[in-house]
Amino acid sequence: MKRFVSLAVGLVIFWGCSDAPKDLINDLKKPQDAMPYVQKAQEEQTPQTLESLKEAYLAKFFAPLKDLKANPNKQEVFWMQGSLKKYPGYGENLEPNSTQYTQEILANMQLDLYPSVSQKAIITKDTNVRAVPTFRPRFSKADGYPFDRWQNSSIFYGTPVLITHYDVSKRYAHIQSEFVYGWVEVSDLALVTEAQAKELLAIKSFVMPNNDTKSIYDKEGKYVTQMRIGKLFMLDQKDHMLLFQRTSSGRLKISKIQVDLADFHPFPQPFSQASVAQYINLLVGQKYGWGGMYESRDCSAFLRDIFGNFGLYLPRNSYAQAQYGTHQINIENLKLAQKEQIIAQNATPFATLIWLKGHIMLYIGQDKEGNAMVAHSGWSVQSSDLFGQRDHKLGGVVITTLKPAQESNSRLFGSPTLGDRSRMINNLYPYLKGQD
Repeated sequence: MKRFVSLAVGLVIFWGCSDAPKDLINDLKKPQDAMPYVQKAQEEQTPQTLESLKEAYLAKFFAPLKDLKANPNKQEVFWMQGSLKKYPGYGENLEPNSTQYTQEILANMQLDLYPSVSQKAIITKDTNVRAVPTFRPRFSKADGYPFDRWQNSSIFYGTPVLITHYDVSKRYAHIQSEFVYGWVEVSDLALVTEAQAKELLAIKSFVMPNNDTKSIYDKEGKYVTQMRIGKLFMLDQKDHMLLFQRTSSGRLKISKIQVDLADFHPFPQPFSQASVAQYINLLVGQKYGWGGMYESRDCSAFLRDIFGNFGLYLPRNSYAQAQYGTHQINIENLKLAQKEQIIAQNATPFATLIWLKGHIMLYIGQDKEGNAMVAHSGWSVQSSDLFGQRDHKLGGVVITTLKPAQESNSRLFGSPTLGDRSRMINNLYPYLKGQD
């Protein structure tokens, strides 16, 4: 008996001192490469389909420069106000916020005056869209990182917006676009004149970058912005790009720079599984960014930025993306094996979303064992056994099965997997084919 105890203690000590990464789940030990899942090429899109996708995307993108009006529904626009009154949460020091602190933020929003302005503007710096006019975080619990509930979204340089309101300090402007509402620092946008709006609406040629890393500079060599997958740029000539900068008076200055078009592709790009796989592989390993924090992507931003290349203007959050269009199949009350069977029979690889509450993934096909494979940007997954629950970090863009960390799940006490929690699939392929 003593020998058995000594052996058990020794094994525990050995494992505790091992250099092996304890959180590297089996799914992440497999090659993080989407290309092997690419199937035969789909039927090519017609020029008419590509033009229709382009027109629909640009109609939403440029809406703030045309006839977009402030949404009068304050409950919808300022959806965070209820929690400011009742659930102050935790601050950056991981201590509870006081209700006085959050009530002051609410008062600074001047909601009784909304909408107070209607000003056309354009974003001049990749920046954050906040749910409240402060850069400080609010976590639901003391260990709630990275889920800052006041971080609504990121927004790209060059995005037209409608300013509908200002906070008391006028440091923050409340902006509206077709995909997001929220507060942006005034220093990160520029006011657009009617003449400038007319000029921008006349642009016919657009490109998106083929990379996520290179920078763009003006004629004087000053940094303007970074190329990002899914970021739309405007051309006024064959290879002259429009640059947007904020003047000292807060107005928009438009200049032009010649660019190397080898770093870009015309917008929209014809859809193919191989093209989507290339974007996935470019983004695999990038770190997770809740609501676009740190210029990183969460699950919905990952999908929005990929499908933007092909002319789909997806909504901002995972639930809205799951509800996009009319080609959904509800799989909520099925066993995992049944769900995977329905996915295999009805989903188009590289064009079908799989949604569960709070998360969304892109189906890319099946592995050799017949498991449904997905690409997604996730923070963590859980497993459980008799001794409790354990978090396994994904930490960013990964390719996994629908049951990552299943090997650590107890048969009797296991946590539900991503597949167990999946509720809906949404096939985007009909829209890419111009069938809706």
